Amino acid sequence: MKLSDKKIGRFLLVVEGLGTAFVGVFLAAYLGGLLVAYLGGQPLTMVLHSELAFRVPLFVLGGALLFLLMAAFLPLVLLEDKTGEAS
Repeated sequence: MKLSDKKIGRFLLVVEGLGTAFVGVFLAAYLGGLLVAYLGGQPLTMVLHSELAFRVPLFVLGGALLFLLMAAFLPLVLLEDKTGEAS
């Protein structure tokens, strides 16, 4: 099955967008915890990853990103012939 460059470009854009959103939420949880701890005079080891508001988006975005990455690479592995070149 051949995919056009346009379809591949769209797929990669979706994967990159999901990855960017995941990293954004992750950094917001980490840096937000540091900011709250710094402003509140608490130790700077506080992060917000365990908060439900961050845990659910991280789970959903991470799962979707993992699914898309597997959907991209699994056919390459399954369609690889004995010469090491993809079909």
